[in-house]
Amino acid sequence: MFVVFFMVVAGIIQFGLILWSINTVTQVARDTARWAATQSMSPCDDTGGVNRASLAATAGQLAVQMQLVGYRAGTWTTAVPMDSVGPEGVGADWPNPDPSYLFASDCPPADNQTPWMVRVRVNHVVPIFFPGLQFVAPPCGASGFCIASTAELRMEPKAP
Repeated sequence: MFVVFFMVVAGIIQFGLILWSINTVTQVARDTARWAATQSMSPCDDTGGVNRASLAATAGQLAVQMQLVGYRAGTWTTAVPMDSVGPEGVGADWPNPDPSYLFASDCPPADNQTPWMVRVRVNHVVPIFFPGLQFVAPPCGASGFCIASTAELRMEPKAP
């Protein structure tokens, strides 16, 4: 009877940690996108990955402040394009909101006078602490429970 009771309690604790992490990752994605929307930055004016590294550093600082379960400071070093994010990392795109531009890859203007979008994706692997629960977790290419959250915000032009 004790073994069954222990497994139930262990499952409740583990799923509580997963729910905590889901909420935290969602908030990290939202706050990082909010930060990125206030910056006059894009991947186009990026020399050496500085803008993407700043975005990832901001996400990492937020993850540490919010005590994201299983996150170690410095894990997210750069924000890759969203289609390249693995099970653990930060992705960012600046999608074109205006179909009148020639290419979807056109970058936000440097003067920050045209409305644009920023999209941030945060992927994180929550460690599974109790043996046997990894069989219930969906497979994700990492040892743990993979969660992800995406936030998209509009970059408003600065008032003259």
